[in-house]
Amino acid sequence: MVKMNIEELTPAQICILTLLKAPDINNVKNAPIPGRIHLTKEIFAFSTTPLGKKLLTDLNFEPDNFGPFDETIFAAVDELYDAKIINYYQISKNKMCIKLSTKGEKLATTLWNKLKDDVKNTFIYIKKNFNHHSSEYVLQQIYRAYPQMTKYSISNVAKQVELRRDT
Repeated sequence: MVKMNIEELTPAQICILTLLKAPDINNVKNAPIPGRIHLTKEIFAFSTTPLGKKLLTDLNFEPDNFGPFDETIFAAVDELYDAKIINYYQISKNKMCIKLSTKGEKLATTLWNKLKDDVKNTFIYIKKNFNHHSSEYVLQQIYRAYPQMTKYSISNVAKQVELRRDT
């Protein structure tokens, strides 16, 4: 098993743990994130804020099959999973969520307690505004704000946004 402490975390891993720790719209702390695509879009949303631009300089989102993508995020998720800091669990036949393990909750709490309020509040805002919505809704919001991210998308949402933009 891989051991991790706060000092070893990458900015993407810190972002993942902070999102997982942040309360959701129902004020549930440590609420799971509904899958990798959702997680990527929530991190993208953070990266577009002034604070995110300052803290996530190592991420470079590009248009992909389902909107903005950076492979660094999936690598960070895999490393956190291998270190038993996060887990996946099935919520329906086609849906997996990402959540903190018991070990991950301890690490995320330690990290959360070290963060400045403006960082916490930005993550809380993102989680409360995106986490409870469908991936399609989140994509729609991102595509509307960042139409360049529809470029290689195979999502029907991208096609709908492009049609609205063209009319």
